Amino acid sequence: MRQLHLFIIFFLLSYIGFCQNNKTFEVTDLKNLNHLVGKWERYWNNHNMDSMGTLLRDDVDFVNVAGQWLKGKKEAVAVHKERHLVVFKTSIWKTDSVSIKYVKTDLAIIHMGWGITGDVDPDGKPRTPRHGIFTWVVTKENNQWLILAVHNVNIRETGAFMNSSDNK
Repeated sequence: MRQLHLFIIFFLLSYIGFCQNNKTFEVTDLKNLNHLVGKWERYWNNHNMDSMGTLLRDDVDFVNVAGQWLKGKKEAVAVHKERHLVVFKTSIWKTDSVSIKYVKTDLAIIHMGWGITGDVDPDGKPRTPRHGIFTWVVTKENNQWLILAVHNVNIRETGAFMNSSDNK
């Protein structure tokens, strides 16, 4: 019987240690996560991709709206720098919405709605303003939140996917 009690106590302690019972962030963490989103917008609109890089972990995986999988901070920053020379040179980023999902004390998922205006095609032809959704996986290390993974998509016209005969 004593072994059963010890097993139950061990199991409960292991469960509590592994699973998060508190599904809310510390106030400072929530503030810092929102600042991360704000910094992204500021760095984008200043076209400062080196500063944007300070938001990324060295081992970031970044999938952009074109479906290009950028592996690591160095590649993500380099590609964004190149795109900000022409395509995004005069672009304005506006964050529309932010949803932060608590996973653990050092792990969160951020969904960010965004809009962009002023970007151009590589030939300089102005693009139509568009909206999209960013999904970020962020981790906290040494009291700093950094982006570990990014997936970015454009929002298509309502029903565009659903009306396609190729997608059943």
